[in-house]
Amino acid sequence: MTTSKLSRRTALVAGLSTVVFPHVVWPQSTERDVEGGIGGTGIVGILTDFGSLIVSGNLLQTDGSTRFSDGFGQISESELKIGDSLTIEAAGPPEALLAKRVHVTHPLVGRVSAQSQDGLELLVNGVTCRLENPAADIGVGDRVAVSGLWRGRMVIASRVSRTRSPRDLISGDVQISFGRVRIGPVNMRGPGMSGLVDGSFATAIGRFEPTQARFVAESLTATRFVGAAGALAQLSIEGYLDPVAAAPGYRLAGLGHSFARNLQLDRYEDTRVLFNGPYTGRFAANRAVVLPERFQARRSLLATLSKS
Repeated sequence: MTTSKLSRRTALVAGLSTVVFPHVVWPQSTERDVEGGIGGTGIVGILTDFGSLIVSGNLLQTDGSTRFSDGFGQISESELKIGDSLTIEAAGPPEALLAKRVHVTHPLVGRVSAQSQDGLELLVNGVTCRLENPAADIGVGDRVAVSGLWRGRMVIASRVSRTRSPRDLISGDVQISFGRVRIGPVNMRGPGMSGLVDGSFATAIGRFEPTQARFVAESLTATRFVGAAGALAQLSIEGYLDPVAAAPGYRLAGLGHSFARNLQLDRYEDTRVLFNGPYTGRFAANRAVVLPERFQARRSLLATLSKS
């Protein structure tokens, strides 16, 4: 695999190469005017391999100090599965990252209310979840935990598994318009909504009311990173772009942090991308790698990146 540093102009031409996956570099300014941040290296992506963990092309070690959790509380490392969507806070240099916190960040936990005939789409908490392959032994009425990435108003699922939790969950970008609060496309109700910030990340636990098409939150967490590895300096984020009015015209769907305003991202609008770079109050991404949609191809590429 060949990597190269490209000018901003060249990046727009070559950024989608299917033969060479370049590292695309843009000039950056430092911005610390919004959003703040915590967590030495913040990683958001899908677990593609063990050894110890490979997430978004990052090789991460774990030890006795590493904390593991999901939206409902503590879990053990042995409960992690390939395809889990993770938020990781890691310490150390890129070649020796130690995960201090590993959090399974399910976009959705709830009951399957509809399923497409081919089994490739499920409706959970009012949100369409698109699968690469039909989920075995899962159907309408089952309670499931969905791992994956937001893409617009849907979730591109990387893993769907049965859950015994009686509580529903939704996590993603907060959108506030004319006093109405949504997480993703879902209307929200419940305590704490007035404290949420438009564009931030939040996780709500409660119950989805299908007849009202709304989620009633019983508890609310309004952060993605919790400071487990100290002050945030770098981000490594896998995802899809959502268009927004503010510069640079896009956000990473479901992330809850904004890009530096001077980036040009139009070329990546309709693709799955791994962005890396400094976090300076905004995400000053300085590398972009276009990722295949198919899991096995993506897994192979990210395994190569983890060794580079």
